Amino acid sequence: MQQTGTKALHYETLVSAVKGSEATASQAFAAANAAFDVTEPLLLHINEYATFLGVDASLVSEAYYRCRPLFEEMDDSMVVLDPESPFWPKQIDNFAYVPQFLYAQGNVSLLKEPSVSVIGTRSPSLEGRQLAQRTSLELGQAGFAVASGLALGIDGVAHKAALGLGYPTIAVIGTPLGSYYPGEHEELQKQISRQGLVVSRFSPAAKTQKWHFLLRNRLMSALSLASVVVEDRDGGGAVRQASFALEQKRYLFIYQESVDNQSVLWPRQFAGKSRVFVIKKPQDLPRLLNQALKNKDGVGKPKQKAVQLDLFGSGSP
Repeated sequence: MQQTGTKALHYETLVSAVKGSEATASQAFAAANAAFDVTEPLLLHINEYATFLGVDASLVSEAYYRCRPLFEEMDDSMVVLDPESPFWPKQIDNFAYVPQFLYAQGNVSLLKEPSVSVIGTRSPSLEGRQLAQRTSLELGQAGFAVASGLALGIDGVAHKAALGLGYPTIAVIGTPLGSYYPGEHEELQKQISRQGLVVSRFSPAAKTQKWHFLLRNRLMSALSLASVVVEDRDGGGAVRQASFALEQKRYLFIYQESVDNQSVLWPRQFAGKSRVFVIKKPQDLPRLLNQALKNKDGVGKPKQKAVQLDLFGSGSP
């Protein structure tokens, strides 16, 4: 196992020993890193790790032997990145819930390329599917990688549209790389790992939780220059990513037909805010985004208080 993978294993051991608390594990791991070489065998420093965590050493030992086999089963095509890795995406470093490590499979250089998230509901209308497809094609043609979350519906359409014409696509997933969720997208995930990039903040030892998919959306937004919500319901995962995008000083694109849809409230909550663009057709997207990036300015009214969305609320992946 390479040094970064070893560090990731030791960090994940600490996370497991404290029942998933990344904050506690991160503090302990930072203390350990300052005290000794964290690439050395964990058992050499088990008492120090336990002290930094404030738990009995037996808990650390049990966690280590639980996590190690799962790391050893990682495919050779899977890469572990940390902030010292050459392909680490620096654009995520200043956002909330930044991961200690990323797990990637595929063309990791895409993490250094400009990308835009194309996201939306798992149950889109026919018009929504067509709009997602055209959005991905316009972005790909303009030189942007299409990022999405590999979910059913809009996400899958966005990925497939990019793959269909050979444009780069990035799947940001809410599970470990060796898992497939939803099961219907197993082959799509494998195809993206060959032709694009699959990236996760969750280690092979992580047990998937519902709220992991909101952490996925936070990461996807931070990786992207902008998020395009094609179609979603009030309170949907894509709407929450819209809030994350503004929180992270990214751009947000909404289609006029969503704003005009009186059956949902979210588009009008965002329309008119700084860094939010309401567009009529996909062809407008690359031009307006490039213009915004050039001018370093948003459109609409001065920034208002962001819509507050509960990270641990009832959201669907």
